[in-house]
Amino acid sequence: MTEPQRTRRRLPRAAAIRAALALVVGVVLGAVGPGPAVPAAVSTSSAQTAPLVVLGVSGLSWATVQELAASADPLVAADAAAVMDYAAANAPVNLVQRTVGEISCPADGWLTLGAGTRARADTSHLQAESVCSGGTWTSAVQLAQADGYGAAPGTLATALDAAGVSYAAAGEGAVLALTNAAGPPESADPAALPALAGSGVGAADDRAGAAPDLILVDLMRAASAPDSGDAANGESPAAQAVRVLAQTLSELAGSARVVVVSVADPQDPSPQLGILPAGTTSPRGSEGGLLVGPTTHRRGLIQLTDLAPTLLAAVAGDDVVAASGLNGGVLTLPTAASPNTADTAASAANRISALADDAVHAVASNRAVIPVTLVLLTAALALLLAVGLELRRPERGALGRLGWAACWVTALPAGIWLANLVPWWRAGAWAPALATLVGALGAGLLTGLVALLARMRRRGVADAALTLTAAAPVVILVDAAVGAPLGFNGPLGMNAVVAGRFYGVSNTAFALAAGALVMALAAGADRFAAARGHRRAAVIAAVGVPGLLVLAVDGAPQLGADVGGTLTLIPALVALGAGLAGVRLGLRRWVAVGAVTMGVVGGFALADYATGSRTHLGGFVSQVLNGTAGTTLVRKAGALVSPFLSSPLALAALAVAGAGRGGGPMAAADGAGGPGWARRLRLAGDDARTGLAVPGAARPDGAGGGGGARQRLRPHHAAVLGGRRAAGTRGAVAQAA
Repeated sequence: MTEPQRTRRRLPRAAAIRAALALVVGVVLGAVGPGPAVPAAVSTSSAQTAPLVVLGVSGLSWATVQELAASADPLVAADAAAVMDYAAANAPVNLVQRTVGEISCPADGWLTLGAGTRARADTSHLQAESVCSGGTWTSAVQLAQADGYGAAPGTLATALDAAGVSYAAAGEGAVLALTNAAGPPESADPAALPALAGSGVGAADDRAGAAPDLILVDLMRAASAPDSGDAANGESPAAQAVRVLAQTLSELAGSARVVVVSVADPQDPSPQLGILPAGTTSPRGSEGGLLVGPTTHRRGLIQLTDLAPTLLAAVAGDDVVAASGLNGGVLTLPTAASPNTADTAASAANRISALADDAVHAVASNRAVIPVTLVLLTAALALLLAVGLELRRPERGALGRLGWAACWVTALPAGIWLANLVPWWRAGAWAPALATLVGALGAGLLTGLVALLARMRRRGVADAALTLTAAAPVVILVDAAVGAPLGFNGPLGMNAVVAGRFYGVSNTAFALAAGALVMALAAGADRFAAARGHRRAAVIAAVGVPGLLVLAVDGAPQLGADVGGTLTLIPALVALGAGLAGVRLGLRRWVAVGAVTMGVVGGFALADYATGSRTHLGGFVSQVLNGTAGTTLVRKAGALVSPFLSSPLALAALAVAGAGRGGGPMAAADGAGGPGWARRLRLAGDDARTGLAVPGAARPDGAGGGGGARQRLRPHHAAVLGGRRAAGTRGAVAQAA
């Protein structure tokens, strides 16, 4: 295409974005329509505070912008480069787009921005066609009541009204975000904007003509205008979004505080592009030149739900945020307008490349979870079947060969966690396979290292199995204590796409760590107590000391912040210690254990709330105080039950687990002369079955309790048991090691 043709293609674009530019630039600079210039904005802030403008697009991630910057089309490349230059001068971030469900449409994103809580506009995109239709505010209110997140669409607009802050919206998405029970904001036609100043609260006549304090603009309306001509020329929606965004930013430079957000991308679940004004600060500081998200605790990653309280605080103050009921994190925006020139001291390219790499990492993690899980479960199941068969027919003498295979399977969780030390996510479509391979190799290296140490110390496979069983909780909990750099966006952990959790101990991490911990403590405490005269005291010390340390890491708000894990771990440790010590626990003792458990969790939560940390624990206290805790409990209970109601396979697995309660390797251990700790552990499980069911089922983060925890113990039990069996002579496999 020749240069004149490119120029003609550019001209219709000016007509397409005229409305958006007139709205934003005209209001900010006082140049909308004929007549006198618009006076300075009247707001609750000082006269020096620049107006706050939110420019919303969709379908833009940092990786997409980088690709467009390398486009063969010089106009597209120039627009993308302009956006990147603007980001370099300000504070670029990744934005979690997850709302309700796996797919988020732009309307869902705008609605979530205005509600401050995850919400959705409609369910049309969940059908086979997966087409976003937009939805309405009325349908969003109905869905919010059923989704269980406690969302109240229009919360931001309601808080702005109560604080006497004026606002305006342009574009369907922006109007949806600022619609509340009183109705949508008034017409965003540029010609009517002088009369809209202060319309959010029905301001007095002396405020007529003043610029709104907060302006939300859905730029995609202009980007997709029928007269733009881009669709006919085959230009992608992302290129259209970059074009209109680049031109709008150039017009607003130095005149307003600008927040840029890509609210959603239904075709790509990766974190989206976000740009905050230069000088924005986070209560958690910054890392590597990038803001640390107040609710994610991650470098350069904020949630869409953080924007509503952040915008409200910027135009109305922190006290208004506290009274609004918004629970998102608050970033402090500057009062000065956003600059348009980059600080040469900052490495803009490195920051944006880091954000793009983080987004790729998150998507790869989400794609790797299922294949890695299948590999782990298949390996464990194969091991369980092999060990179970050999325990029933020990005369075949194959347990010695199974011992080291059991050690490798036992080391798999730790190997998978350590896989995040290698940039496997950069392998593109092969990333899940590479993650699985790296995890398997990591487990092999751990097994080889432990085998070498065992040989040097003249120890057998039983000691190696015990060491490797302890490796999973050590790796997972140490990782959680230092911020979960391995668990977050890992092959088998939490990630920024699912966005259920960003720090601490996830459900998967707890299941793997707690199952291995109980087995390691069972075998280790039994050995420790056998060498001492006072068995009960030795068992209490051997289980209690490491158990308290693990409990502190798992439950402390600044470390694991795991409510459900604490609720499950305390009864499990009590049952383990009682079983090994030969103490039977009656109903009264279990009631006392339950009371202590709730007291510990409550203490963690109150400490978190009192210190202002507001992790999962402190956030739940806040919900209790404002009356929204019930919706969270109902949603968590539903998440616990729904897999068994919606999946016949999950229900069948539960039935098989219940039917096989009396068999498997544990039963075989009793019948074939297994180690004493295994028989005592089995008795403890039988004794505590009723008592553990209540606290285990109360896990608010969805993980199961007593029965599920016991099923997770069995691979580790098979490993330790297989190792102990192989430690004996081939002709005396049935003899306890």
